[in-house]
Amino acid sequence: MQDSVQQGARLPVLKFLVGGITLLLLSKIFLATALDLYSDEVFYWQASANPAIAYSDLPFMTALLIGLGSALDSYNTLASRSLFILMGSSLPLLVYWIAKPITNPKHAIESAALSLCLPLAGFLGLLAVPDVPLIFFGLLAIGFFERALRTDQLLYWAFTGSFVALGLCTHYRFFLYPAAAILFLTCFRQEQSQWKNPHLWLSILIASLGLIPILWFNLSNQLSSASFYFVDRHPWEFQASGLLHLFKQAGLVTPPLYMLFAYTIVLMYQKAIVGDRSAALLLSFSLVNVLVYLLLAPWTDATSTSIHWPLSGYFPLLIYVPFALRNAANLLGAYFTAQTAHRLVIAIPIIGFLGTLTALFGVGSQAFQLQLQPLIGAGVLSNKMAGWTQFSSHVDELLKREFAESPLLLTDNYYTLAQIEFAGLTRQGFTLDEEKAVRDGRITQYQLWQKDRVGLEQVAASEYLFIAEDSTLDTAAKHDLLSEL
Repeated sequence: MQDSVQQGARLPVLKFLVGGITLLLLSKIFLATALDLYSDEVFYWQASANPAIAYSDLPFMTALLIGLGSALDSYNTLASRSLFILMGSSLPLLVYWIAKPITNPKHAIESAALSLCLPLAGFLGLLAVPDVPLIFFGLLAIGFFERALRTDQLLYWAFTGSFVALGLCTHYRFFLYPAAAILFLTCFRQEQSQWKNPHLWLSILIASLGLIPILWFNLSNQLSSASFYFVDRHPWEFQASGLLHLFKQAGLVTPPLYMLFAYTIVLMYQKAIVGDRSAALLLSFSLVNVLVYLLLAPWTDATSTSIHWPLSGYFPLLIYVPFALRNAANLLGAYFTAQTAHRLVIAIPIIGFLGTLTALFGVGSQAFQLQLQPLIGAGVLSNKMAGWTQFSSHVDELLKREFAESPLLLTDNYYTLAQIEFAGLTRQGFTLDEEKAVRDGRITQYQLWQKDRVGLEQVAASEYLFIAEDSTLDTAAKHDLLSEL
């Protein structure tokens, strides 16, 4: 059994960490240049061009980060994603920063390296989506909260509140972080006295500033944003498919790593019940983020709750995964030779890292549709992030060839309008979309921007160019719509 542990100690983990971060960073930069923005990204870009402290589906943070990146080079996909790439690539370093005072430098390096082996985590940063700043600010909040509890330094408490505030300015899902902190301070007996600590209340006061964007938008717009997230987007009726949540998560995490996470939870619980504050703290953040989505999966939007939303719950577990790996090696040593046990344990992160590379390749393959279709056939690859550059070039050519003056551009899909604006073809376009925009919780935003049907009625133009998706309207419906126009 000891031989297995000693073999693990000789692994070049630091080299893997540096090499892995470098490889993933270069891959993300390359793919961020090659891939078009997909629907959510291009909507957030459109929001960044219309600054506000909150929008119909999110507070300002995602749009702000895209806007700051786009300031480097307007209408450039890499620039739009640049800050997200930096944040996503820094997550292993944040894992190390959290783990070092809790475990030791060696285990902290291993925890950081293991974050590259969690497929959705290693993939983070390629796309300009809220999950990146949400987890980035979440890890910073956890790290400073742990240091604040351990040292009671005012600066750590202030930083904790600040990063919670920034997280609340990112997404509604960040509410689970302060909820986990409250659960920990309430249930962990040794820290219940913190409720009498004025530093904690200062931190809470600072954190509460992050509620301003959400409250402002909802109070100004009949709670439309909150209603979408907590009511409209979910069926709130039992769906048997939600029972597959565990299996979906195991597939996304990779089954061996998912089983290791479950074992890590058991070990952390054993430590927590004997008074280990750090284990109890991290377990609280993990279980709140994991169990909420597990329990709600049969009644909620399974596309989200069973895919990427639980990701926040896996990062705190990474701190104790090196400990769990060693324990697992010892347990396996009772049934196998030390060498076999070692290989079985090492296979877990290897499979995970291959999953990360597969995720990058799966998304990145969209940029090479023409090259790959002869090999794998048409209709196999997703095209959500491909073809928009060619589409924009075609529209631009059409505008120059068919119109003496710039016409008014109309679309039947809100993200087609956003792509047209991202290409710089218009700043005054309109969408007649009242289906997808409603489904995605963005109709209110287009109404506020006056880019909907009502806004169109306020504008006079002699020429129009109407752009429709083939999949959206049949010929008869298009004729009806043109008659209405």
